Amino acid sequence: MRTITRRQFDAFCYSRQPLIRVISDEVAWYEAFDRKILATIVYDRTDSDYGFVVLGRDTQKIFRCIDLSLNIRSQADAEEALRVCIEKYKDDGKMLYPQGDEKEVPNEILVPLVNDEELHPYFRLLVNEPRFEAARNLIKEIVYTFVDVDGNYIKEFQTNGFDARLWELYLYVYLHNAGFTINRDYSSPDYQVSFFGEEFFVEAVTVNASQNPDRQDAPQPKTHKDVLGLTNDYLPIKFGSPLFSKLSKRYWEKDHVKGKPFIIAIHDFHMPGSMTWSRSGLSEYLYGIRIRLGRDTEGKDVAVSEKVKEHSWHGKTIPSNFFSQPYAEYISAILFSNAATITKFNRMGKLAGMGSKDIKLIRAGDLFNPNPNSLHPIPFSMDVDSPEYEESWSDSMIMYHNPNAKFPVNHDCFGDISHTWFDKEKQEFFGYHQPYDVLHSVTLTFQANGTKSINGSGVAHK
Repeated sequence: MRTITRRQFDAFCYSRQPLIRVISDEVAWYEAFDRKILATIVYDRTDSDYGFVVLGRDTQKIFRCIDLSLNIRSQADAEEALRVCIEKYKDDGKMLYPQGDEKEVPNEILVPLVNDEELHPYFRLLVNEPRFEAARNLIKEIVYTFVDVDGNYIKEFQTNGFDARLWELYLYVYLHNAGFTINRDYSSPDYQVSFFGEEFFVEAVTVNASQNPDRQDAPQPKTHKDVLGLTNDYLPIKFGSPLFSKLSKRYWEKDHVKGKPFIIAIHDFHMPGSMTWSRSGLSEYLYGIRIRLGRDTEGKDVAVSEKVKEHSWHGKTIPSNFFSQPYAEYISAILFSNAATITKFNRMGKLAGMGSKDIKLIRAGDLFNPNPNSLHPIPFSMDVDSPEYEESWSDSMIMYHNPNAKFPVNHDCFGDISHTWFDKEKQEFFGYHQPYDVLHSVTLTFQANGTKSINGSGVAHK
């Protein structure tokens, strides 16, 4: 039996219940017998004593409780009792420990279900590229616990739905780690979740490349000026199309959704690297307010805002201010992230010890500047293997709250992400960012032989 980190334990255990977290704290984590067994020592805050939980894989390969002991006087006593307890599993001849309630075979997401020519190029990259070993191992482990309500998740992940399904998986991991209870009894919206009695519904959507030959996507921006030009009109139209499509489905009319906060979670995959610069275009479209860097009478940088009525790009025009559109009052908030990428899963897998030591990941980008007087982000560059490096699933997530919402979201339930509101009376934005939140980044991947690839905060490049 050896000690492991909380992050390593979390990468394999997705069966913990929120109720357990309310009354106890995990204080130490372990693995044994080539990770056949996991274990944790818990401190019971109610009785001020300790206990341990032993976990083994069921027939769906999910780590679940197979043994436990409570009411132990000290942490040291609990660890000694745990060492004695797990010895009986060392040579028991088992690799799986059936629970009797398993209904399906394990979700083996990396085993192709279609011919090679039908596989998505990024799925091939995930399966075959040595530099993405950590992402491979982590995604495989997560999907063992994933409930496929539609019955087509794995096939779509492997083929033409790769981006959308990766975003859905990212949301699943975030919601689990944030302490939400996830109910997959319904196929839509994607997630019905609760947080200590407060219920929410979340529908995932992605911004994709244009399929209309008459409306080609914009070329890759080369300068900051190019990005600002696309932010004015092009990006709002790209975000507007999938958001309006979800609005037209009227999920709030479903019996199980009525009267509850409904959130649309959106991610941009429409062109390589676009997620590193498209964030501000979404905010402009949602609120119909454009903020740009200007100069005051003394020549100092200041933020200047203006109202926007519509957005036009190459013959297409849409109204701005999504939150003011008919029926948009039933959309409680928009949840945005630019981090649902193979690269993100690779970094998180690396942090959990699931990748080769011969792979080096260097992440660089811009952080949110908590200085209220600053108009510029903070550049950063860090080695993912550094003891000082920290990253979570909530990084880079921001919730834009609808000022007209019939059923507002209690932001305390999403306390680990950033939030933005708009005060209609004062005509100004307010909210809070997680300190030093990553706004965008790229990851340099090095192999032991010195070769290098660059992974954007969204698309993996060979």
